[in-house]
Amino acid sequence: MMKSEIEADIKFLKQMAEQGQKSPLQGGEHGVLWGGMFTLSALFAYTVVAGVISLPPWTIALAFIGPAPIGVLGARYLSKKYGGSSGGFSFGNKTSAAAWGAVGITIGALYIPVLVGQAMGFLELNGVYTFGSLQVTVFALYAVAYSTTAQVSGDPRQYVFSGTAIAASVASVFTMGTYEMFLVMAAGLFCSAVIPGYLTRSKPSVAAWNRYE
Repeated sequence: MMKSEIEADIKFLKQMAEQGQKSPLQGGEHGVLWGGMFTLSALFAYTVVAGVISLPPWTIALAFIGPAPIGVLGARYLSKKYGGSSGGFSFGNKTSAAAWGAVGITIGALYIPVLVGQAMGFLELNGVYTFGSLQVTVFALYAVAYSTTAQVSGDPRQYVFSGTAIAASVASVFTMGTYEMFLVMAAGLFCSAVIPGYLTRSKPSVAAWNRYE
């Protein structure tokens, strides 16, 4: 009896793994949304610190905080629009969603206390190096999420995306404390969030199409 149950469990796991590999990855529209907004934020920050445009430094903080509520509302809209897309509940897509959900929570848990501490004067470290270190960490988290997704889904493109995130993380180390740090952030987000997101965006389900007919 126990042997048959073990064999059934193994068969089930194999089927789940095959399902994850056969179903294309989806949900990339969230990467386009968040990556696109913060790519623009990074470019804006560079123009301010480099003196291209004359604006007070607090506008940089606003540029990074402002997109958050927009992103939350946009993500909800995208989830409703593509939530029932074909293949969205495959093992590969569920694993990818779980990995990126963990990345998002971790980024929020790191940035929010730092932003509050910086605003209230609790941080003694130079703000440039503090946020530079966070930038290195964020791209490293991207690399882990892409690598995990690649192993489960069997999509080799995910390894390429992981490589671009690692490159952005390393470049962030070498440009930390310079104006170019923001250019690296913009390029890294575009190459490891916007482009991968566009390539793995969801397709509306048949039911979704029927609602618009």
